[in-house]
Amino acid sequence: MGRIAPLPINFTLIRAPHADGRSTPVAAPPGSRNENLPINPFENSGHLLAQEAGSGGVNLLWLAIGIGAVVVLLYVIVTVFFGWGRWKSSRQNIDMELDVGVRPRLDAFLREFAGKMKWSDDSTERLCSAAEEAFMSLVRQDEGVADAANRQLRVAIRRDGDAAEMEFIAAPQGTNLEDQMGMIRDRDTPVSGRDLSLRLLRHYASSVSHRQYHAIDLLTVRVKGSR
Repeated sequence: MGRIAPLPINFTLIRAPHADGRSTPVAAPPGSRNENLPINPFENSGHLLAQEAGSGGVNLLWLAIGIGAVVVLLYVIVTVFFGWGRWKSSRQNIDMELDVGVRPRLDAFLREFAGKMKWSDDSTERLCSAAEEAFMSLVRQDEGVADAANRQLRVAIRRDGDAAEMEFIAAPQGTNLEDQMGMIRDRDTPVSGRDLSLRLLRHYASSVSHRQYHAIDLLTVRVKGSR
């Protein structure tokens, strides 16, 4: 018969205390623990810290993702509902001299507005035609007036439902247009349409109103549009 190799047995040396305070090293089987010896509180601290760090990193990642999603959502809400709504109701202005040479600037300004509104080509042309007729009506009114060359013009336009409302205010140079527009708007008596050549303008516009105060004219034109 062959020789049987002895099975390896692992023992751990622990110290067994005596009554007189001495201790004697004795062998203990694997896995056993001397209840009289203090347990090392840092025995598994490295492993626990690694687990906590891993779970903490995952939690921070999800927290960052959640905060980012909320920020994006708030930005979309503010931009779409507040910014877009404010743009739709706010006036856009352009200032120029009341001179026939500025018509290309006015036309480009109105076409840009119609593009933002996504109006059809027919609606865009109707808007530009109404604006040109209103502009030329003010120019023709100044013909033969000595100080007409000194008048300035502001054109303001804003969206009003499915229409665009334009305001043409012509006033002497140096006039505070904001104050004058507010004052003239409050006047209840528009000028008769016979004072301006507005019959062609009414062909393009759904409504036309002309108010005048001394050397200041305010012409309000409303044009309906579609996409």
